[in-house]
Amino acid sequence: MWQEIINLWQSVRDPEYAHLLLESLPLFGIGAGLIFLCGSLVFREGKSRLLALLLICVSSGSVWPYVELREKAEARVIAMHDPSYAPLIREQTKRRTSGAWAYYAMCLISGIALILGMAGKGRALLILTIIAATATFWFSLWLHKKEAEIYHRNILKHAR
Repeated sequence: MWQEIINLWQSVRDPEYAHLLLESLPLFGIGAGLIFLCGSLVFREGKSRLLALLLICVSSGSVWPYVELREKAEARVIAMHDPSYAPLIREQTKRRTSGAWAYYAMCLISGIALILGMAGKGRALLILTIIAATATFWFSLWLHKKEAEIYHRNILKHAR
């Protein structure tokens, strides 16, 4: 049992595994935060609204370590796959890196909305946050699909 815990700890510190753990966090975190944010507006629940904004902010901010870990892991990930996958993996890494600005902007918007929400202000910014979170969620979904098309080639057959 103790050896399994040690192995798990070493795996989590490994960039190839750690970036996989962080990969879906923006997608699911922003999606859940968006649902909670809309629900908190409908039910006029201020504390839930703050928690939803925090979830969106943290999930969006998780892209920063993800991108760094992905870049560190790229060479070893390519080495473990068929050489024909190398251009696809590099292209996806570039796509993830160049699209990180959307998450940083989402983190900034939700962070400002969180600060203003704690002061009881920023109602108009909440609408902007919902729109931006919806766009970022769809962008995350698209990136995740592109990722799946590389590592699960059978998806391409059914995508047409």
